[in-house]
Amino acid sequence: MNLLNTSFERVSYGVQIKTSLLFECALGIAMITYPKLHNQLEMTRAELDELKIRLSSELTAELDYCQEHNTWKMLLQLLHVKDFSSPGEFYQFLKSLSESELKYYALPFVDIMQEKNRLAASKGDREAENDLVLACKGHVFFPQLIHFVCSSKHTELLNHFQALVDGWYNEVILPEKDWTSGVLERDVLEKRSISQLESPHKTVLKAAGIDYKPEQGIADVILIPHVAYRPWTIQADLPAAKVFYYPVSDSSLMKSTDPFEPPGQLVQKLKAIGDEKRLRILKLLVKKELTLKEVTVLVGMGKTTVHHHLTLLKAAGLVHVKGSVYKATGDSIKGIEKEIFTFLHKET
Repeated sequence: MNLLNTSFERVSYGVQIKTSLLFECALGIAMITYPKLHNQLEMTRAELDELKIRLSSELTAELDYCQEHNTWKMLLQLLHVKDFSSPGEFYQFLKSLSESELKYYALPFVDIMQEKNRLAASKGDREAENDLVLACKGHVFFPQLIHFVCSSKHTELLNHFQALVDGWYNEVILPEKDWTSGVLERDVLEKRSISQLESPHKTVLKAAGIDYKPEQGIADVILIPHVAYRPWTIQADLPAAKVFYYPVSDSSLMKSTDPFEPPGQLVQKLKAIGDEKRLRILKLLVKKELTLKEVTVLVGMGKTTVHHHLTLLKAAGLVHVKGSVYKATGDSIKGIEKEIFTFLHKET
């Protein structure tokens, strides 16, 4: 059979880089309510325990509810509807929505083919709800989330969102608001500078550590920095857009004019390769691309331990992942010697 291909194949995408303390708020809530990753965070277990002790009983109750129903995902969906400057503005927007509108925005985006079912399910169509569940039956929590959203009462959702966001914002975000805002703003400026010099693909790779190639139906990639979930990059889907909530760089965390203070990204790279197990993993990935399972077999370590090492290598920009396959980032490896030389010989 002969084929004349007249279809359009996307060769690039746009990149949006934005930040908000409300996204930081939602990601902090997501982090604290996902205990499976608590041993793989930059925040130590002692720091996590100290944070939990400081939280009010009212906020703790809302977080328990959030953990049971994954309402953090609903929050992130809602925060993408428009830009919000404060929790009050966000809540006023939620109150302006009808019940079906609130549920539509809270329901997860599955794919463009399921948008009719998403809309119908938000209006109480049980058949559409079940079809939406079937479309994502392999997902770890989307089916339960969809049933929860569709069966929830409007006022209960509103009250939960207000109590959850206000509680975390006031008790966790506000005490360090100036510092957190400064870190996020510095990182956005850093990534926008990269985007002016690099292609969208390399911008995403350097920011999020993800080797994301253009795909049909995705016009934009939205990059949103965070502090709370370091060193993890969280991926999400929106209509016509892919979202990466990525960890801020070490250099963004530090605000220093000390010429003897090394760049945070360089320190992160050196720490990553300063461990013999990670260096061994990196050598394997220089030789060939490997899945997590393959790396686990080759190094003879547990899956969780290997994943932790890969996460640190990815956060340092030495490894990137596409789907389930990990690969060494050649440019970053070659550039370490140059970065060290530049720092050591920088005028003071």
